[in-house]
Amino acid sequence: MKTSKKNQEMKVYGRHAALKLYEKRPQDIIRAYITQEGVFDYRPIIRHCADHKLAYHVVEKEELDTIAKATHHEGIILLVKNKKIPSVKEMLSEKGRSLIIALESVENPHNLGAIMRSAAHYGVTGIIYQAKVPVAQTASAYRTAEGGAETVPAVHVESFKEVMELAKTQGFKSFATSSHAGDTLFSLKFPEKTIVFMGAEGEGLSKELTKKLTGSISIPGTGNVESLNVSNATVAILTEWYRQGL
Repeated sequence: MKTSKKNQEMKVYGRHAALKLYEKRPQDIIRAYITQEGVFDYRPIIRHCADHKLAYHVVEKEELDTIAKATHHEGIILLVKNKKIPSVKEMLSEKGRSLIIALESVENPHNLGAIMRSAAHYGVTGIIYQAKVPVAQTASAYRTAEGGAETVPAVHVESFKEVMELAKTQGFKSFATSSHAGDTLFSLKFPEKTIVFMGAEGEGLSKELTKKLTGSISIPGTGNVESLNVSNATVAILTEWYRQGL
């Protein structure tokens, strides 16, 4: 089936998201929309568009609100080509110490964007997420990731069957996150190659998936709340993983 041109492009808005995209892949910029107030802040992007004969428009904030369908665009929207995403096999074939975050039914782009931001900060290999629709390459996920979406690949899958098979052949150990069972985060020695599976809030990981994994990780705390938001739980786990690699 031929992919439409529209499905090969996306909007990116937000200061850090736009500047990081310009830093990483300026060749993928198609068009820019910038407010008059943002002209000074985004002059390298304007210069790039002028030098490469790309359209850029200086518009009022209200017009930018309409184009973005949001008000927190920070004075810039870029129309860009979709980022090339590695395959699951390519991600799992990375050499050296590796951590992959696997998300089951995490479909909120803001949660996914926050996780991409944290993953970029801690140097995670990548994210694999199972969801009904791909949301990693959306404007809201990119905006929330604050530039992290350009650093950490997020691969969408419809099921984890292939992931589990490939992970086993590549020597990965797989862990579920749990609010009450398994090794505590601070007693676990992370293997050289690790996949940490996390589920959506409320539902958590499915029992079918959990029973296929190597073990479970729990995040110690006071017990005053039932569990952490998935993005906050990710930060706790990544902090300890990063510390162990120092």
